[in-house]
Amino acid sequence: MDCPRCKSSQKKKNGLRRGKQSFKCKNCGYQYVENPISRTYSTEVKQLCLKMYLNGMGFRAIARVTEIDHTTIINWFKEAGELLSDESQDLIMSRDTK
Repeated sequence: MDCPRCKSSQKKKNGLRRGKQSFKCKNCGYQYVENPISRTYSTEVKQLCLKMYLNGMGFRAIARVTEIDHTTIINWFKEAGELLSDESQDLIMSRDTK
C-alpha cells in the first residue's frame, strides 16, 4: 500500500495500531495502517442524540443510554452549533441558562 498522503511506495514498519501493522512513510513521515476501519456513527444516531439533548437529557445520560462516549456527543453538539445561524444559537443558549 502506498502512502495515502504523498503516494510514495517507500515505507517502513512502525509498530502495531489496534492489532494492525502500522507504517511510516519515508518520504513525508505520515503514519498509517493498511485497510483502516472507519469508526463513524450514522447521521441518524447523531440526530437522535441531539434530539435527546434538546428534549432535556444531559450529555452523560445520553451516553449511558446510547453507549457512546459523552465527549463524542458534546463534539457533535458543537459541530451542529457551528452550522446554525447566530440567531438560532442565541435561542439554544437561552434554553441552557434557564
